[in-house]
Amino acid sequence: MKRQPTQPKSESGSITRRRFVKTAGAAAALAAGGAPFVAPKRARASGHHEILHWNWLGASDKEVWSQMIDAFNDAHKDKGVQIKMEDVAFDQYKTKVLASVATGRAPDFGWGIAGQDAKFAKEGVTVPLDEIIAGSGLDLADFTDLSLKAARYPQSGNQLHMIPMDLMSLQPEINVDHVTEAGLDPESPPQDGEELLAWADAMSRRDGDTVTRSGIMMTGSGVQPTVTWGIVAEQMGFRRASEDLKTACVNPEAGKEAMQWVLDLFDKHRVSTRDVTDRYKAFGTGQGSIFWTGPWTINGYVQQGLNFMTSLFPKIGKERLTYFEMGGLELYPQQDQGRYEATMQAIKWLSDNSFLWTTVGRGATPRKSIMSNPDYKTAGHPWKVRGAFVEGMEFATAGEIPVLAGPEFTIYSGGNYLAKTLEGVWTGQKSIDDAMGQLQERWQKNLDAG
Repeated sequence: MKRQPTQPKSESGSITRRRFVKTAGAAAALAAGGAPFVAPKRARASGHHEILHWNWLGASDKEVWSQMIDAFNDAHKDKGVQIKMEDVAFDQYKTKVLASVATGRAPDFGWGIAGQDAKFAKEGVTVPLDEIIAGSGLDLADFTDLSLKAARYPQSGNQLHMIPMDLMSLQPEINVDHVTEAGLDPESPPQDGEELLAWADAMSRRDGDTVTRSGIMMTGSGVQPTVTWGIVAEQMGFRRASEDLKTACVNPEAGKEAMQWVLDLFDKHRVSTRDVTDRYKAFGTGQGSIFWTGPWTINGYVQQGLNFMTSLFPKIGKERLTYFEMGGLELYPQQDQGRYEATMQAIKWLSDNSFLWTTVGRGATPRKSIMSNPDYKTAGHPWKVRGAFVEGMEFATAGEIPVLAGPEFTIYSGGNYLAKTLEGVWTGQKSIDDAMGQLQERWQKNLDAG
């Protein structure tokens, strides 16, 4: 989830993000006490405790997170504890975590995405937190039910494996200059599919058969058409898995209808072009007018001086919903289990003091006390650019499928099985029926595996 306006969540690296390497077996052996331990190189002399944190955030959200870490270190400089943050590339993160756990050199804590690490939880690559939290003073009652539910895995006895830090959804960011130029009312953004296409058509620019400015920012492959399909499909009634996680591709006709809807953006309505490769840069330079993305882009575009606003994702199908993702902090196994207490105290501080993170960094807060703070709407970036990401959480329900092969189901990916299957549809090399059949077969096997 490396997100930034210039180079977001790596599309070429998404496969790594969604694949467990052979060292998973070694990681599981360590959790069971069967792997040799090599002492981590961490300072603990003279009463100084150094907590090692691996970070895969990038660009604008990394800047804010670095401020959070610096604030912790400043507040604890005379208390004998500091956080040492090391950056790890997102597309290498899971591989390196697995290797570090297997060799006894794991960091104390790092970033995770709720719902995508069921296999880590089952194999002991992440540490169950219920007992550790109980002794830390962290008030779980102050977290939303949604965030705590997303942080638990049935594969590990429904234990908590993450401390929620931010709640994220995909909502439209809209170029206000393009709205004004087209004679549209920025106070009345599109609420349904018909209005959306009308706005997109009015703001698109074309040179013959070439779309030179996309009314709806899209790419020819990768994350953007995949997540668009996923949202629209679920709005139309498709479900990747049944509620009991037993049946794949519920209501496949709706899923196929959504594939056609995406194709029509390119070929029928001509409000999108397949020629865009870097969607973040393209929107930032005015090559697109409406761009559904996440709150991780806000800080970068504000710093850039882009004149944009956000609105709630329109109701294209029968039900208004959008993509949900939660970022949080997870602990990794330590031979010296006494380290867990200090690490959890550090995470508690970061969570208790996450006002900056959820008003400037990204996302809505999972903490009830922060949400109820009267300054929450006025602090940080203007509400016109972040408000939709907070208010839209009410219908952000297209989240992860919490099974061992969960990463294959995520709709926010440019390289998993879903994205690769749909790519053939977007390029005209695969029929919609064939794509749905392949998804149904693969996902059913994944669900059957637990």
